[in-house]
Amino acid sequence: MNSNRYKLLSILCISMICMESCIKKPLDQKPTGSYTTATYWRNQNDVIANVLGIYNVLYVEDWVGHALYTYDDQSDDIYVAGDHSDFQAVGNLNADPSLQVIYYTWPFAYEQIGRANNAIFYIPKVPVMDDAIRSRSMGEAYFLRAYAYFLLSQIYGEVPIITEANVQASNYNVPKATLDQVRAQVESDLLKAINLLPETYDAADKGRVSKGAAEGLLSKLYLFEDDFAKSIQYGTAVINDANYSLAPNYDDNFTPGIQQTTSNELLFAVWNQNSEISGSLQSPMAIYFSPRPWQGWGFHHPTQNFVDEFETGDKREKTTVLAVGDSIPYQTNLSVISPEDAVQMFTGKAGQSTGRMLPSMSTTGYYIRKYTAYMPSGDGNLNFDLKQPLLRTAEIYLIVAEAKIRQSGAGSGDAEINAVRVRAGLEPVAGAGMKQLIHEKRVELGGENVRWQDLLRWDKDQIVNLDTIVGKPKKASPLPPYNGAVIVPARTFQRPKDYFMPIPQKIIDESKGVIKQNPNY
Repeated sequence: MNSNRYKLLSILCISMICMESCIKKPLDQKPTGSYTTATYWRNQNDVIANVLGIYNVLYVEDWVGHALYTYDDQSDDIYVAGDHSDFQAVGNLNADPSLQVIYYTWPFAYEQIGRANNAIFYIPKVPVMDDAIRSRSMGEAYFLRAYAYFLLSQIYGEVPIITEANVQASNYNVPKATLDQVRAQVESDLLKAINLLPETYDAADKGRVSKGAAEGLLSKLYLFEDDFAKSIQYGTAVINDANYSLAPNYDDNFTPGIQQTTSNELLFAVWNQNSEISGSLQSPMAIYFSPRPWQGWGFHHPTQNFVDEFETGDKREKTTVLAVGDSIPYQTNLSVISPEDAVQMFTGKAGQSTGRMLPSMSTTGYYIRKYTAYMPSGDGNLNFDLKQPLLRTAEIYLIVAEAKIRQSGAGSGDAEINAVRVRAGLEPVAGAGMKQLIHEKRVELGGENVRWQDLLRWDKDQIVNLDTIVGKPKKASPLPPYNGAVIVPARTFQRPKDYFMPIPQKIIDESKGVIKQNPNY
């Protein structure tokens, strides 16, 4: 695999966005020059360009664009395929401080934080700006910093807090803060963002974070802190706002064109687009999740256990899971199909004139379908107009449902659970408790990097037992040629060690011992 190519494209993309002065469309920019930090903050155009530069870190493959999903491969939903031994080690619960993927997450998270810190420090100093643009830009920076710290707190637990005060003091080598302190920083940033961000944007600026994104992430933060009342408060604010309503159809959230027109559900997403500049504004997400025979690298494969979780008639299954023998509109690349594959692929199945039946280049017999789409021209190329959802309104419904159940008991979250169930074509439930909530979250958000962090949280609160979950082997499809093979044997979960990843050894070394390793590593 040639990952260096995409790293280079990402770096070029970051450079271009940081040199921006066009303000019409947030993701359609052209390079105009270069600046230093000292000379950059001259006017409103510079501010807008800098904020775009914060967003642009999201396109990097070793951050949100791909590597972050490695941590969800620890769950029972996904098997990590591909040729990265460090990914396999994480998925097998054998992480150690020397792993590449453990290291990559850290600098890109702090790159996002660093760019946000500069914005927060310098934007108030720009002498002449439209007040609404100044307010919005500050809100975006606070949100994007909060999002990076929230992810860091999930992955590593205790991490250093670096803010605009460190920019002023030029002091960046600081020790880890406690988990409570990191979460307090996220809370503070999100509360500021809520007060600064607009509720909606016009078409030219759609894709920027809104007030609803900040309220939704804050609701999620409070759920991680078991502050159910505040989680309900901020989550309900999202649910009750028509600007963030559920998409009419589940599939709308993962369909190019429809995502940004008829769906209000993408509270926060990587706003990919096809571009004349090769590789720019295109997250590697589609490449890493799409099947290898169909222009992708196919790293993250659903397990049979996950597929079995879907109820009969659940419309979400076909949107989420691509099975051997399925087809996708506009996919026209031909692949060699072996005789043994043909038995399972074509018995009782009918192909589409705009698609091709998927052959068996999958370890489990399945792929995540949500992040795969092809150009309607039929040229066989991936459609990078597919946005990458990072926070959806449906998740907020289920966050509120869980908070209500845990605060007031079974049945109190039925309305929120049923909102997502009915959309999926299923009958409503009554008296739902945590078992039903856990099921609903698993199928609604499958492949969206939510499952493992939920399992960790529920294990700490003794709602689930991770010993039982990871103690079951991960299996492939029962159909030939997979035959239900065990692809990952039973694993062992070590408490409290496996609640968090180790701090990258390279980071500890670079800090000259200021940053200490997490316990038990």
